[in-house]
Amino acid sequence: MRATFTKWLFIVYLLGSGTLYSMIILLLFPFVGRAGRYWLAKQWCRALVFVMRWLPGVSCSIEGLEHLPAGPAIILCRHESTWETLTFMALFPRRVSFVFKEDLLRIPFFGWVLRGLDMVSLNRGSARQAHQAVTQESAEKLAKGDVIVIFPEGTRVAHDAPLRLTSGGVRLACATGVPAVPVVLNAGKVWPAKGWPTGRGHIRVVVGPAFSSQDMSQQDLSRAVHEWMKNELQQL
Repeated sequence: MRATFTKWLFIVYLLGSGTLYSMIILLLFPFVGRAGRYWLAKQWCRALVFVMRWLPGVSCSIEGLEHLPAGPAIILCRHESTWETLTFMALFPRRVSFVFKEDLLRIPFFGWVLRGLDMVSLNRGSARQAHQAVTQESAEKLAKGDVIVIFPEGTRVAHDAPLRLTSGGVRLACATGVPAVPVVLNAGKVWPAKGWPTGRGHIRVVVGPAFSSQDMSQQDLSRAVHEWMKNELQQL
């Protein structure tokens, strides 16, 4: 009973604070630049990480940040729940830009804030046109100092699901010439791919080594990323 109550209390907080904070951010958007908008959104993510520890009882940690290059990079991350999209801005010291489906921009308040954060939107039209558009947008964000976050499995998956990476993330790294950094986590053990947190737990995020997209072929890079992620997932 208590677990159910805290879960729903957290849901109310998440949706309520998200809507309220989105309204505040939208009001301030005309008066702050790109960096200021990101900073405002990051504060909500930090508050959410703090609240998660007390309501659903979900804590988190991130390991391997020393592997993140000082320059531009593309993070290829396992996607197991909504959790990572809500917390990565708080956990990573660098500015991150997600590659997300364009449909999210139509969500009231959240989508409007997302548009103002100037990240990378993906229009799921023809695969070739989508790749060209994402490559161009990503190159622009990388030139501004962002780290691009892409979920190469294309959708949320259960933690114990087999690792199946599409070629898009590695192709993007090769097209932009920046390192690919694999990231794995165990969020799906606490927060299912479809649904809300199921109880107390600790989520670990592990950042892997940076693989050069200039010193390896696309096939070798894909193989190296896949092997590292597969081995690390077995330990989470």
